[in-house]
Amino acid sequence: MTTQAWISLGACAGLLALAGLALVRVGRSPMGLPLAVLCISLSTWNFADFALEHAGGPGWRLIATCATLMSVPPALHFVLAFVGERRRLAVVMYATYAVFGVLALLSLVGLGSPRVADEVDSRGFTRMVLALSAPLLLGSFGLLTWHLRREPRSTERARTGLLLTGLALLVTLLGTDVVAVLGQDVPRLGGLGTLLGLPAIAVVALRLRLFGQELSNVHAMYALLLSLVGVLSYLTVFRVFAARHGALVVGTAAITLALLAITRRGVIAFTAQRERLEQMATLGRFSAQMAHDLKNPIAALKGATQYLQEEHARGRSWDDKGEFLELLLEQVERLDRVVSTYQRLGRVEPLLAPLDVNHLVTSVLSLQGFAGSPEVELHRELAEGLPSCAGDWDLLATALENLVRNALEAMPRGGVLTVRTRAEDTGVVLSVEDTGEGMNARTRERAFDDFYTTKATGSGLGLAFVRRVVEAHGGRVTLTSHEGRGTTVTLRLPVSATRVP
Repeated sequence: MTTQAWISLGACAGLLALAGLALVRVGRSPMGLPLAVLCISLSTWNFADFALEHAGGPGWRLIATCATLMSVPPALHFVLAFVGERRRLAVVMYATYAVFGVLALLSLVGLGSPRVADEVDSRGFTRMVLALSAPLLLGSFGLLTWHLRREPRSTERARTGLLLTGLALLVTLLGTDVVAVLGQDVPRLGGLGTLLGLPAIAVVALRLRLFGQELSNVHAMYALLLSLVGVLSYLTVFRVFAARHGALVVGTAAITLALLAITRRGVIAFTAQRERLEQMATLGRFSAQMAHDLKNPIAALKGATQYLQEEHARGRSWDDKGEFLELLLEQVERLDRVVSTYQRLGRVEPLLAPLDVNHLVTSVLSLQGFAGSPEVELHRELAEGLPSCAGDWDLLATALENLVRNALEAMPRGGVLTVRTRAEDTGVVLSVEDTGEGMNARTRERAFDDFYTTKATGSGLGLAFVRRVVEAHGGRVTLTSHEGRGTTVTLRLPVSATRVP
């Protein structure tokens, strides 16, 4: 067997292993699915290249073309997810899947139509694919370079640099196969390109924790072992049935189905275990969020009750302790409002009434325990004469408390917390700004997702809660953040017809 064949098989095994690791993270990371599809496409291309050398026939060449076409959309999808632009450029991403999906389907149609096969193998078709791919590849390089320049953290810069290196090797060396198809006398180094680009992606995924700490070396060894068994099985089938094309197709198809079945069973087992853990974690996080909202009124009730109990034990009269009884009643009512708040949030039914945003801000900030963070400096920049909003005081107060708490937690070594209000033509703007750690691009994109958190003890409900509350009021939430430079969350609320004096 030639060196090129060994390179193709090695790349095929490595890519299948990386695809298995990525499949484990599907649903947990937006990069899991595109990376899995990209690795499967490139693995198919390497296998088709190996099969073309050993068995010949135009069918393998068409399969290789189909795999090449289907590698472009997931590559773009992965880059967009990595730099945090997946949602903003979703139209470009889905259009790429549609266009290249149609071209890949055309390649498969060529398996049963010699006329279509000749068209797919033509230089005109290759030039068209190059014309469509070039802007997407250049855009991907540009996004990664832009991400590299704006990220201050060394780990993220190392991830980006390795991905740029891997993508450059992949595109450059795969390009030699395209140039050869166009009739130029150059060595075909596509298999070597996938083999050399693979370690960069593997290092980013495993050593630099691209998918988080849950992706262990045990998963990597299992995936690699499974892929090696698959490649060895393919090799055995080609040696035994080299001259019998029908048996060769049946054998490779059976091995592929078996690999998919084993992988599917492993992923399902892992996913089922993970879902059970997530259900328990979700219940725990929700309980933690509710416990936090109930903690302050319960503490006030306890303190007032203990004081009155002590006064009673000393035989003192309660005649002058009316304010404590009022406090007890007030906190009981507050507990009732907290329970009602969660019920209204679940039904997305805020109780709207004219609301002074400045009064809301002042009330919430006055209840914050800044004693535990004396190094945090609080600034209030509240515009005068704001129009009243149609809002639910309890829901909006809880949302603002979440934002303030997040800002304090983002500044463990101190900083400045600024709460601003201002009027706009369509409503009132409330923003909470901190000078804390900030978020990277991927965290920013998922910040408002339910139960998404980067904190070991976080509930993942804070910003999701804020988003639901504001949207229930007919408003919208925006977030801007940069690592090392802080975060700003801005709420835009519609105004009511009356103004607060």
